[in-house]
Amino acid sequence: MGFHNIEKRSFWYNFLYHYVWFWHNKVFYRKVVVLNYDKVPEKNPLIFTPNHQNALMDALAMLFTVKKQLVFMARADIFKKFAPILYFLKILPIYRIRDGLDSLKKNEEVFNKTIDVLNAREGLVILPEGNHLDKHKLRPLKKGFARIAFQTLEAGKLNEPLQVVPVGIDYDNYYKCRSRLLVNFGDPVNVIDYYDEYKKNPAVALNMIKDELSGRIKKVMINIESDEYYDLINDARKIFRREVCLKTGKNTCDDAGGFFADKKFIEIMEKTGSEEPELMDKMNSIYRRLLKTAGKFKLKPEENLFENVSVFKVLVNIIVLTISFPLFLYGYLNHFFAWQVPYFLSRKVPDKTFHSSFMYVLTMLFFLIFYILQTFLVYSVTGSLQWGFLYLLSLPVSAVLAWKWKNIYVKTRTYFRKMKFVSSPEYVEAKESFNELKNSIDGILDYHFTY
Repeated sequence: MGFHNIEKRSFWYNFLYHYVWFWHNKVFYRKVVVLNYDKVPEKNPLIFTPNHQNALMDALAMLFTVKKQLVFMARADIFKKFAPILYFLKILPIYRIRDGLDSLKKNEEVFNKTIDVLNAREGLVILPEGNHLDKHKLRPLKKGFARIAFQTLEAGKLNEPLQVVPVGIDYDNYYKCRSRLLVNFGDPVNVIDYYDEYKKNPAVALNMIKDELSGRIKKVMINIESDEYYDLINDARKIFRREVCLKTGKNTCDDAGGFFADKKFIEIMEKTGSEEPELMDKMNSIYRRLLKTAGKFKLKPEENLFENVSVFKVLVNIIVLTISFPLFLYGYLNHFFAWQVPYFLSRKVPDKTFHSSFMYVLTMLFFLIFYILQTFLVYSVTGSLQWGFLYLLSLPVSAVLAWKWKNIYVKTRTYFRKMKFVSSPEYVEAKESFNELKNSIDGILDYHFTY
């Protein structure tokens, strides 16, 4: 499978797809939530345009939620050494001026291939921001997707109307395994609606469709416009999510309800920032002090700092951890190389945004390799296929148990930190600061939901 038949289905690609899908949807992420997929007009040629926050993981989020075989567009410089692999993975190059003026001529061949992809009713994915940033914020879009869309209409070779689908991708945590991933699809943009303007004034039409798409992507993602109050709003939305859900009549346990509540909270807080900057400055100052105090105890404000820690619960956790420690040790030792080597290598990458991408790829490879090697070793030592098979079955089970043990350990450690925090001189002042901040935000929410 190469450049000239990239839109075709491939046995080996499909074989790899299912393993990579399993590792992504069932192992690496705790939960994958898809919202509003019914808005995707699957019978049309489609260009998907998601926000870009998390390197490779954004592409995988699209690959495993869209019910089409996808072809991705990526910058051409990465094709210099890995072109055959990238073509096999259904990635096409985009040549830019920085790649050399002669290279731009190659875009025509790539463009013709995108038409083949669209006519095959397979989706084309373009990340319109151009690069990634690990923040819940949409940056200005590049015009590449619009140029490809209009040039495709100009060519007159499409069998159906072309639409551009806005997609919002949201992560509970950019860097940790077993977090939640949410993919939200928006109302498509009909390219034909802007085509008459494009024929008269291409520059104006490019900006019009770019601005329209930008607005639609913002509607389907967690988008915090404010740079000054970003941390305050981002952390506070988690603290007040349940309250906003109740005020808006949404299910507090529902992912769609939580997403809607976050959007509403951000809207209210950013409106307050523009209308009452003095109040926002005051709350931001309180938040910064609280953040600094919590940091001394390795805690975070959104971790329910002032909950009453049950001594009984702590004791139960300690007993559970002690009794189940041998199971944890078995799982930990048997996964030491499969987990620790990828973790160590991913942390060597200078760009933190790539950490989860490297961790995902390396664990997917290392778990498989070490499961095979370790099972073969057990078989070689025991000379028994039965023991080898039983050992292989024990590996995923022990991995799950070790991970659960680790989570209980982390929670228990957090309880101890909170108990230390409660007995510290900083506690009373911090609680007063938190109550002041909470009362201010409660007042803002009550005002907006009342009037």
